[in-house]
Amino acid sequence: MKPRTRFVSSCIALAGLSLAGAACAQASLQVFGVMDAAARRSSTSGAGSTLSLASGAYSSSRFGFRGREDLGGGLSASFWLESFLNSDTGAATPAGFQRRSTLSLAHKDYGELRLGRDFTPTHTNWSRFDPFNYVGLGAVQLFALSAAGNTPVTAAFGSNPNSIQRSSNGIQYLLPRNGWGLEGGVTKAFGEGGTSAEDRHSSLGGRLGVHLGPVFVSAASYTTHDDRTVSRFRDRALAASWDAGVVRLSGGVRRYDYQGASQNNYLLAAVVPLGADEVKASFNRARMGGAVGATSIAQDRADQLALGYVHHLSKRTRAYATVAAIRNQGSLRFVVPGAPTGKAGAHSRGFEFGVNHEF
Repeated sequence: MKPRTRFVSSCIALAGLSLAGAACAQASLQVFGVMDAAARRSSTSGAGSTLSLASGAYSSSRFGFRGREDLGGGLSASFWLESFLNSDTGAATPAGFQRRSTLSLAHKDYGELRLGRDFTPTHTNWSRFDPFNYVGLGAVQLFALSAAGNTPVTAAFGSNPNSIQRSSNGIQYLLPRNGWGLEGGVTKAFGEGGTSAEDRHSSLGGRLGVHLGPVFVSAASYTTHDDRTVSRFRDRALAASWDAGVVRLSGGVRRYDYQGASQNNYLLAAVVPLGADEVKASFNRARMGGAVGATSIAQDRADQLALGYVHHLSKRTRAYATVAAIRNQGSLRFVVPGAPTGKAGAHSRGFEFGVNHEF
């Protein structure tokens, strides 16, 4: 066997024996993921309660593949394929790699060009300040994605996929890491002549953040238009955090506007590290304004309070528990995950405990 043939065969064998990663000719491949499951009890006043085993209550269950090749001169190429995974049923729904599917060219001094499906700038900006990782009973996303009652989100998108969390057919430019503490980028998503029901939206926006020692401040904006919207849907977020060592504090506001309707989402949160453990808490408020069509939503408001405890068993494994409650006013019907939808103004609460493992 020729030396070159033996070298290539050795690289292939190494990749097959080590799914966690392989290195050959300055290239790498990784298989990664998270398995997360929690026992949960959720209830809504006047509508009953539900016992369930939930997937992804500390962080989303997922699996994926990612790779990077060093092209020399500070330039690299990479890909990222990430799929949903339901640990309670074994199903990967939605199917395919709809969590993330991107191809990138990056330079250490000039930044990254990223193509494909990825998080929106406003989601990236907002979710990083949520101590509950945007999932579970305490997630700040409950007021961002839920279609309960008349809101700017339901007015713009109905029950179709929206552009609040992810967008397809996108081109991003991301700033390089530098000594100035700046981060962020711009994103353009193409609707490609499709429909909102097909998750195709024409969107444009960006994000800019700055690290100032223990303080981090970030702002983002994203504007969407598709076949269903009669005017542009606007999504903006501003948030900040402060790591004081004994406690990490964060807060912010996210606003949706569509025609004559608006929604302000407010967040106040804290994380207190206790050795191998941590206690976290958050308060979220959604306040509506204006009207959806001829229906006024100016009196609609919802508050969410959550408290969580996390025990780190190792660097990759943790046990956790969360309790949360939502109080609705007006026509809103927000509920904690797993709870049945009740009447307008109903209250909802829940408790969960689970295990999270990264691989």
